[in-house]
Amino acid sequence: MSNTIRSDSYSESVKHGIHELATIPITSNRRAKTIDNIHRRSIYYQPVNVLSSSTRSVGRPMMMTLSSTHPNFQLEQQIETTNSKLLNPSLNIKPPREVSLRVKFIRLGEVITLEEKFYAEVVIEARWLYDPEAASWNPNLYVKNALGDVKEEVVSELVDHLDEPIYTDKKKYDTIYVWEIRKVVGTFWEKLELNSFPVDVQQLSLQIVTRCPIEECILVENRCQPCMVNREAFLAQQEWFLYENIETRSTITMEDFSFRPIRQSTYIVTCCVARRPGYFYWNVYLLIFLITFIALTVYGVAPEFPQNRLQITCLFIFILLFKKKIFVFLNLGTLLLTSIMFRWSVSRLLPPVSYLTLLDKYTLISLVFISLNSIWHSIIGFLIRRMDISKTIDYYVLIIFTIVFLVYHCMMIFSLYQALRRRQIMLESDRKYASKLAGMFETFVQGHHAVQYFKNRQNSSHTSLFV
Repeated sequence: MSNTIRSDSYSESVKHGIHELATIPITSNRRAKTIDNIHRRSIYYQPVNVLSSSTRSVGRPMMMTLSSTHPNFQLEQQIETTNSKLLNPSLNIKPPREVSLRVKFIRLGEVITLEEKFYAEVVIEARWLYDPEAASWNPNLYVKNALGDVKEEVVSELVDHLDEPIYTDKKKYDTIYVWEIRKVVGTFWEKLELNSFPVDVQQLSLQIVTRCPIEECILVENRCQPCMVNREAFLAQQEWFLYENIETRSTITMEDFSFRPIRQSTYIVTCCVARRPGYFYWNVYLLIFLITFIALTVYGVAPEFPQNRLQITCLFIFILLFKKKIFVFLNLGTLLLTSIMFRWSVSRLLPPVSYLTLLDKYTLISLVFISLNSIWHSIIGFLIRRMDISKTIDYYVLIIFTIVFLVYHCMMIFSLYQALRRRQIMLESDRKYASKLAGMFETFVQGHHAVQYFKNRQNSSHTSLFV
């Protein structure tokens, strides 16, 4: 019954407009209540300005202590720190780790020119600062230009700045490094530049890449211990000359197997080898020179008998091909076929490149020279019989062909000289690198012996390098 009376009284008050909830808006009611609460609190908590200076000095530390220990204050501080990190992303980014690398070529095998690959056994030494918060971090190094499956052996340990192993408490040391040694054995791909074949100098490179992005890891050179190569364990010394100079550089590559482009730090180590050209001098250049020179001896036959010029047997020579001795009676047609056979046998030693090497140019020019001589011997007989041309024209043509023969051989010798100059530059770089290595020895006597050993080796190999 009471509920009915209350509802009626409320409805009637609403009709007459005298109820406080109906006359006062909700927003103004809430604002009034808030002001009233603040007024009541001000009665109990007097303002700080009203307090005395002594009370204020005592009260401030107490308030700071209470607020700092209050759980809500700590929570607000954590939220504020998180928001500041989100608003300033640069505060969250750590500088990338520097991983210093040193590569040692402990063994180099055969350099296969036809397939553009080489065999090598290398040791990759990596060193980076130890972080206790990320103790299991690793750059995950691999060789990018490896062919097929390569064999790897990895060992690592913690060392100090003197490379002494750490077995005791790590807190006693100011600086701790992670030293990782990785042995890689396999076959590696390398693009060969054959423009100067057979006096070419090739660069054999290893592309060491980390699986971490560039923002996390950077590969740099070990400034204290440079890279080195073991020349005594070079398995192809009869065909190639190995330099001691090693070139290194750091670059950035893109990850191929990834949904999004990832930039990765890449460390490229390059050693140089020079081909020993003696085999090609005696077995290709000399024989082609003799075959081409023989083409000029046919002018000893009278021009009225072109059939004799084209069919006469002029020389009995030996050709060394595929380790077999072949006896050939050479006329002009046979000379041409022999030159083509030499061209074919040399091309089997090289990959199918789209440009001409020095040896290709010499072989093709010799083929053209022999072909032009054959064409002239076919024409001169016809001209003498039908047009009654003087025989002296044959002597003029012989002089012209002789001049052409000498000129293009001088050009080929100059081209060989230009290509061999690079070897002299590489020897000078080798000498500077040997002096650099000698400067890192502990005593002067060790460095002096190292430089003297390099000079003796350089003098003994100078002849075989160019001849």
